[in-house]
Amino acid sequence: MIEKFLPEYIIKIIRSRLDISRLYEIRLRAGRPVTVNYDGRYYYLGRSGIGRDCDGAVTVDVSAIQDVIVRASDFSLYAVYDTIAGGFITVSGGVRIGIAGTAVTDGGRVKTLKNFSSVNIRIPHEVKGCADGLIPFIADGGVRNTLIVSPPGCGKTTYLRDIAAAISQKQFNVLVADERAEIAAAHNGVPQLDVGLNSDVLSGCPKSYAFGCGIRSLRPDVIITDELSCEDFAAAEEAVLSGVRLIASIHSADIKDVVNKPGISRIVDNRLFERYAVLEGVGRLSGVYDADLRPLM
Repeated sequence: MIEKFLPEYIIKIIRSRLDISRLYEIRLRAGRPVTVNYDGRYYYLGRSGIGRDCDGAVTVDVSAIQDVIVRASDFSLYAVYDTIAGGFITVSGGVRIGIAGTAVTDGGRVKTLKNFSSVNIRIPHEVKGCADGLIPFIADGGVRNTLIVSPPGCGKTTYLRDIAAAISQKQFNVLVADERAEIAAAHNGVPQLDVGLNSDVLSGCPKSYAFGCGIRSLRPDVIITDELSCEDFAAAEEAVLSGVRLIASIHSADIKDVVNKPGISRIVDNRLFERYAVLEGVGRLSGVYDADLRPLM
């Protein structure tokens, strides 16, 4: 996946010194050391492998970062113009490349980015069975509306993918609303990662569209989606009120932080979610709570 766009000298180090199954992120910043997230911790990348000391770490320049983005877009930046405006590119296999640079605006709206200065390459991993400990709490006969809670980088997307596959296996029709093409990693419309035999995928569209049109046209029993924001809460409520079960995730430090997030108090007070599952580390389940935020484990 990453071979087609990373500089050759970085690929050689990764192939010879690292286990790709333990590699989660590669961060390239112009004129600065390359860092990697390996087993959930950050290290500098050097010719001899990884380390805590930046001395001897390899670096990249602006042209190398530009080349990464051009290659990742299959040499057609125009084809990924819209996603670059959102700050990322999704590559076949589910790799997502976050992009930093200078915003080009028009009337206050970001049209695209230019002068690329850094990229964060996030590598997806299938961890089949990682959500087995949660399934009894959320799929005990039916499916309960569930919110997966964790800080960034703790495996929410991997968890959601495994939940989709597990629930689909129970003969529920699942709609994966995959706005950033990370859960199913669809390429040319076909999921590259396992989300189950009875799952449909809508990629690259806002959640409001996926919820509204998906419910009308695909008649799902369950919708699974990643990273709810304040703008998505109304659509989430509408989906649940229509009779569809919802499993989603949100960035939050812990269960107390969820309550304090702007806009979510109404959802908590109305008991929209029947279960809250909190992750810590990479995919580790630290707690499950009911609609009243009482611990169940």
